[in-house]
This record gives sequence, structure tokens and C-alpha cells, in this order.
Amino acid sequence: MLNYLKYLKNKELFIALYFLFFILGIYLYFNFYNIARVLEVLGLLIFFLYNIINKRISIKKIEIFFLIYLVTGVFFWKNPYFNILELLLFYLLYKIFFSLNYNPLITKIIVITSFLIFLLFPISILEYLNSGTFKNWYPLPWNIRVYNSYFLIFSIFSVWFYLKEEKFKNIYLTFIFLALLSILLDSGRSAALAYSVFIACVCIFNRTARIKILFTYIATWLIYFSILFFSDHISSNVRTIARETTSGRYELWVNAFQCWLQKPFFGCGFYQLDQYPYLSAHPHNLFIQILTETGLIGFSFLVYIIYTILNRISWNLKENYFVIAAFIAIAIDLSFSGTHIYPITQVALLWLFIFLLKNPEFNHAIYFIQPVSKPTTLAILSRFVIYILIALVFIYLFVETSVLSENLPSAPPRFWEYGYKLF
Repeated sequence: MLNYLKYLKNKELFIALYFLFFILGIYLYFNFYNIARVLEVLGLLIFFLYNIINKRISIKKIEIFFLIYLVTGVFFWKNPYFNILELLLFYLLYKIFFSLNYNPLITKIIVITSFLIFLLFPISILEYLNSGTFKNWYPLPWNIRVYNSYFLIFSIFSVWFYLKEEKFKNIYLTFIFLALLSILLDSGRSAALAYSVFIACVCIFNRTARIKILFTYIATWLIYFSILFFSDHISSNVRTIARETTSGRYELWVNAFQCWLQKPFFGCGFYQLDQYPYLSAHPHNLFIQILTETGLIGFSFLVYIIYTILNRISWNLKENYFVIAAFIAIAIDLSFSGTHIYPITQVALLWLFIFLLKNPEFNHAIYFIQPVSKPTTLAILSRFVIYILIALVFIYLFVETSVLSENLPSAPPRFWEYGYKLF
């Protein structure tokens, strides 16, 4: 019994439990998106408080400047409260990164239990072959792009375990196969491109695993094309990976930059896409989003984080190819997809960054898991004050808005609901 209780004390275990709701398709009466967001925020706040009490978290001067910038945003941003909420969430994710440690067992649990998502996948393929209509087969009636980015992230873990583990290697190859096939049939072009670049990098620098990984990748594409060929139905509703439409990304990016040019230093805040009201209020590019909504000042904080990471990791491709390949893949997905602002993919990205930067197998982990120096009484008090203020903001949101209302959209791309209707 005591052996099981010790696992409950492992705070990283809650990361796996968080994903189980998504994997099993469990949700209450309320909209699952909002449940996932509430659980994400509560989890991050609990982690933050735990580490403040245990004196395991520090707040740097640049973070104080960032929080001050958020407060001053009320005076020059459009719809400032929406931006403040979203950036506070990013800040919590950033802080929790430093308080969590990578646990391979938890990652294996998530990857293996993720097979449950594919239970209805074969049935959906059979229906497609018979009817020419490819239906959404996922456990939750959610945005399929969220699943695509989820599969991309955990396929990176699967490749890692295939390279490092001696047992059950075929299980990880199977996940790689199913994940890519699902992405292709969903026409998830951003995830497919990122996936392909990652696999190519791994195959180039790892000779021992090259043949089987490349064979699995090629076999997935062959089966994908075979499914399209044998369906042979003109009425098919499935979109192929090679479709020529831009999905409005060019229009989104142009509109975002037009918005940014109005206030290049401070940003225009949450923009309403007045010129393109039929498009979602997100540019499908995280870097453009931060630049246009928070300006050069806000974007500089993101550049600081990116520079810190890139400056600390080894750029020796032979030794550190896996980390570099994973970062390239995620950068591609972040540049073309809007799904990494969803709660599930945000937590998945958090866990991926913990793995890439804090895994003891990588030399750079020494820097990212450095112990925090003993804080002064004033420092501890300031951390509690900052924590209480952030917690009060989210508590106010929970209480005063229709956070758990069934009237919200089924697949909102931003914080609580579409930006047109938030406040």
C-alpha cells in the first residue's frame, strides 16, 4: 500500500491524469473544452503554490517587468482583459516548467493509454471505404486539429522510446504509424509537415534505427494512398493532404500585420479581424499572434525565452540531433497551426519541453534543473503576493463569466470562447 501511496505524492503524475480525460473522452454536463481549461488553470495554480511553499520557485526581475507590462496593457490594448488572461496562462506554464521534473514512466503511460483513442479508427476507415465519407471518429466531438498536434507531440516521445528502449519497441512503432495515418486522413498539413521533418532528421542522424522508422513512415503513406484509391467514390468528403486551398492563413497573417502596424511597440491587443469576419480570430501562428497582439515589447519576452533555450542547448547535431529535430518540428507546427492555444496541447507542449530540456540524458539538463537558492523573507512574501493576484484574476473569471456554460462553441480556439463574444 505504501508503494502505491508514494506515487500519489509524485506531482508529475497529475500530468498523466490530466490527459486521461482527453484520451478516454470523459466529460461532464459542461463543454469539455472549458472543463479542460479549468483543470489546466487549477492544476497550474496548485503547482505554483506548492513550489512557493516549498521554496522551489523564484521570480526574476524580467518577470516583474513582464507582469507590470500586462497591467499597463489595460491602457493601450484593445480588449485588454482577454490578452491579460491568456498571457497570465502562458506565464503560469512558463513557471511550472521549472518546478516539474521529467518522468519517463509517466510519458510511457500517456503514450500507451493514447492507443485507446484509436479504438474506432478502423471502423471509420471501413466506413470510408464503403461510403466515401470520412467521419470524425475521435472520443470527443472536438477540433480534429487538436488531436493532430497531440499525436505529433507524443509521436516524438514514441520515437525516443523506440530508440532507447529494448522492450516493446513495436508498440512505439505502431503508435507512430497510427498517429501519422490519422493526421493524413484528417488532412492535417501542418502536423504532417512537422512530422515529416522530424522523421527525416532522425533517420539522417541515427543509422541503427533508420530502416525501421523510415519503413514505418513510408508504409503509412502507402496505406493512406491505398485507402484513397480503394474508396473510389466521387462523393467522398475527405480532404487530401495535397489540397490547394490556403485555409485563410495568408489573409490571417496579412490582417495580423496590418493590426500590428497600428501599434508596433505595444501591440493592438486582441484583434477582431474586421476585414475578414469569416475567419477565426487567431492568426494560426503563435509568433505572429504574440507580435501583433503585444507588440515588440511583448514579443521581446518571447525572444528572451527562445534565446535562453537556444543558447543553452548543444548544437552538435551528432550528439543532440533528437532535441534539435523535435524543436524544429514544434516550431513548424506553431507557425502554421492554431491548436497550441488549446488546453490539452498546451500541457502536452509543457511536458515535451520538460523532456527536451530537463531529461538527464541531455547535457544541457544541468542548467535547466539547477536548484533554486534560498530566498529571503521579502522574496517569499513577494511570491505569495504575485500568486494571490494571479489566482484572484482567474477566480474572478470562473465566477463572473459563463465559464461552464453549454452555450459556448464546441471547439473555441482561444481562452473561453471566440473572441467576438468573450466580454
